[in-house]
Amino acid sequence: MPRAITGWIQAGTLDPALAALTSILIESGLPLVVAAMNDSVASGWAGGEVRDALGRTLLTCGLPPVPSTRTPAPVTVDAGSLESVLARMPLLSLDPGAEAGARVAIVAVLGADDKHDTWRVTATHLLRPPLRDGHGHVQRQGPAVLATWDPAIGRFEHFSWAVLPELAVLIERRAGDLESDIAARTDLLAGLVAHRVEDPGAVRLAIEAARATAETAPHPS
Repeated sequence: MPRAITGWIQAGTLDPALAALTSILIESGLPLVVAAMNDSVASGWAGGEVRDALGRTLLTCGLPPVPSTRTPAPVTVDAGSLESVLARMPLLSLDPGAEAGARVAIVAVLGADDKHDTWRVTATHLLRPPLRDGHGHVQRQGPAVLATWDPAIGRFEHFSWAVLPELAVLIERRAGDLESDIAARTDLLAGLVAHRVEDPGAVRLAIEAARATAETAPHPS
């Protein structure tokens, strides 16, 4: 099983763009939920194994390691769709009137690709916070689709551009800066995959170095 995010990209479980987006949102504080069916198997990996391993990798691939702490445990669930996730984790879908308990999270749903004997992130969703309308009423926003795997064309389709300003507000960034960071990390991860860099420490150091460079670079006003 892959140990680094580059290995998961090489296996086709996700692509550089989805790995870049997800890792940046996690670094910025958004929680991650990974779902897969326990009874599904691909590449010799059962659903529970693959969702735990991918979740741990995403949680740690770009974050600086903290001495004397365990690897963070991802929130995982035995489910094959967003609807099943919400049914099994009711705290994620509270009544819109319960504003204090509203949940914001990234939900990655994994599925077994039997044709290619591999695992895919079949869909990644953003659970969005409720909005307050002009009359002061709290209204629920439906989940947003960030990316899906399209088996007909054999690649991932990306839709995060439609909610990029909203994502930027959630993590207190400017939309233009977030877009640039996602593009830069996508290129970085694609380059690491091309050079077969599969050591988790080396991947983390590359991400950290790129992030440090971006933070010190002047931004247009």
